Amino acid sequence: MSVEHTVPSTYILRDLHDVAIPDSVSWAPQTIGWKILGVILLLATLYLTYRLVLRWWKNRYRKEAIKELMLLDARDKSSTERTFKVLKVVLRYLDSSNAKLFGQAYVSRLNAYLPVDANTNTSSSALFSDEVSELWMQSLVDPKVRLSFEQRLEVIQTAMTWLKLHKPEIQTTTGGQGNV
Repeated sequence: MSVEHTVPSTYILRDLHDVAIPDSVSWAPQTIGWKILGVILLLATLYLTYRLVLRWWKNRYRKEAIKELMLLDARDKSSTERTFKVLKVVLRYLDSSNAKLFGQAYVSRLNAYLPVDANTNTSSSALFSDEVSELWMQSLVDPKVRLSFEQRLEVIQTAMTWLKLHKPEIQTTTGGQGNV
């Protein structure tokens, strides 16, 4: 139901006329330059979104592995074996030929995935190059070799650091030699 507006009957308002409403202003840009800029910004946004999604997709295994390692308790004597299994799954995900590695070859391959320092042509820091790493590998085979709580904690923390730092491809030195 619409209400009809009537003109006021008083003598003061009788000569008033309705105000003409101007045409609405278009929100679309008037020049081609703004349209081109809009398309460029849209394409840049789509590209950045694609790159972020791709980066997330390629690195989702890291978050899953770190979650698994965070669930480990260093007081549990089997935590080093579970750490080995988590890192083994990650290595196998990176390259299926890593599935057969064990012992020193396994440790060397872990270190090979660390970033290479351009100044020294060596791995930035060989995380798994100390005595604890050797004991860790021995404890997986020989039940007589037991790691202390501190050593198990160090293995878990080193594995988490490796997961955060490693590159998905084996890093090589500038001389063409792999650091495997």
